[in-house]
Amino acid sequence: MRGKALSLWSVFILLTFIIFTQVGGEYLFFHFFSNASDLQVLWFIGCTRLLNLGLIFFFIYRFGKGFESASIFPAKWLKGIYVGGIISLIFGVLVFSTWIFFLFFHINLFRFLFSPNTKIVFEKFIWLLIIGGIFAPVVEDTFFIGCLYNSLREKVPLFLAVISTALFFALLHGLGSFPITQFIGGLLFIIAFEYTDNLLTPITIHITGNCVLFIISYSSLIKTFLLKWA
Repeated sequence: MRGKALSLWSVFILLTFIIFTQVGGEYLFFHFFSNASDLQVLWFIGCTRLLNLGLIFFFIYRFGKGFESASIFPAKWLKGIYVGGIISLIFGVLVFSTWIFFLFFHINLFRFLFSPNTKIVFEKFIWLLIIGGIFAPVVEDTFFIGCLYNSLREKVPLFLAVISTALFFALLHGLGSFPITQFIGGLLFIIAFEYTDNLLTPITIHITGNCVLFIISYSSLIKTFLLKWA
């Protein structure tokens, strides 16, 4: 049973703060550290993610009812992680099976996704997994699903709440062309949450997906295997 969500006003004020700290932080960082290394940039991103998570927790405690307002129930954490892990495994098997199927027609789907020449140092890779693979999904899902979707769900029809949240999730991931992958991912995370009523389920799926993509992208052995057939 999901708790009382934040008001839409609170959610959009929170979003404004998050965007302001993100954009303002990037401006100040690159102004003072114009020659920052990739690793330093990753550390900066990690700090902004932690700041954003702090803002979210402040809002749900100040203007809501704590974790309950974001549908985070400590007693259900393990169940959410377990269900999210099962869904991730099923989804992974489906993706791998689809890849095998298309290989029979000499179409390698992974050639459209990954560059075979991508290289990264080990230390940067570990921080990428921690920040991009773990921190980012926790912050994004807590805001977009725990705060935004929960609030919209109380005000508008279910379909509109799902589509609107997925659109926000996708559009705030990139400018220029529409990020269709993020939109589909957003839909998957929201549906998983709606089905289980447990925020840890989409967070687990999101973390698993991000980490697997990073490992595939930056592991020469795995990438060579996936890109072997034309």
